[in-house]
Amino acid sequence: MHVISLGQPANNISEYDEIYNWSNPMIVQKKAKKMLGKDVIVYRSTRKDKKYMIYDPHTGKFVHFGQLYAKDFTITKNIEKQRLFKLRNHKWALQNKFTPGWLSYHLLW
Repeated sequence: MHVISLGQPANNISEYDEIYNWSNPMIVQKKAKKMLGKDVIVYRSTRKDKKYMIYDPHTGKFVHFGQLYAKDFTITKNIEKQRLFKLRNHKWALQNKFTPGWLSYHLLW
């Protein structure tokens, strides 16, 4: 049997975790529940270059998203940066919900 190593759930990530330099896990979790359903859990990614991961029930795999060393809207609150990000990546908004692009577009920006 294969054991999956889970990241820390967003609502349990220590305030000392470096992710707080780049993103706010509580805001991401709240948006995920609103957009994907109340049972969804956002985890701290187990990949060193990604921020978060979410379990995709359709494929049975985790989807990792968000570049770790880049601040997102949950931290910056910069409307102009948000506008430019969404303009650059507008095609991501129409992708499948469990793709890194869709998750980044809707949960981080």
